[in-house]
Amino acid sequence: MKIWDSFIRVYHWSQVILLGSLWYTAEEGLMEWHFTLAYLLMALLSTRILWGIIGSDTARFTHFVTSPKKAINYLTAIKSGKVSQAVGHNPAGGYMVLGLFFLLVLQLTTGLFSNDDILSEGPLASLVSYDTSSLLTSIHHQIFNVLLGFIGLHIIAVLFYRVKGVNLITPMLTGIANVVGNSPKMKNVAIAWGIFTIISVLIYFLWANEVISYLF
Repeated sequence: MKIWDSFIRVYHWSQVILLGSLWYTAEEGLMEWHFTLAYLLMALLSTRILWGIIGSDTARFTHFVTSPKKAINYLTAIKSGKVSQAVGHNPAGGYMVLGLFFLLVLQLTTGLFSNDDILSEGPLASLVSYDTSSLLTSIHHQIFNVLLGFIGLHIIAVLFYRVKGVNLITPMLTGIANVVGNSPKMKNVAIAWGIFTIISVLIYFLWANEVISYLF
């Protein structure tokens, strides 16, 4: 059955590519590109969060955010060898998604106030003192290290499931998984892309027009 709509799949792989690109542009000092890619990720993440409220069943927070007890029971079942493909995120994976979203929001927010002590600074850096901007810049750098830890855990989990005979990658590419249960309701992804377009336009006129005009 279909368990992931196309917006969720595009968001997932775009996030992978953008995080790698953001790391590279920061390391190479390509700050105009760094900010441009960050604005793109911000628009995608904002849309994903809204889609978690109004989107397809498996995209919704109400579908995959469960009680801590259910997550613990799920992990306990895994220890006993009971591993199966879930219709969407499993109870433990749901908390990983929430943690990732939280870190990304912090990362993008602190980036708006950051500076590199040379030429580049976030669009909101002028609203705070230099010391506050420097503190938020330091937090911005440290959060990325935590993100790397989350990414590592995610990769380990995917490999663990693969060893146990559950393929999590193919469904995120095709949207289709061999699972038992009720088929989740899929929303029209044109709604998601419409939201993304509106948010992107707002971000462009608020902060991104100058840096994008410089690049193109």
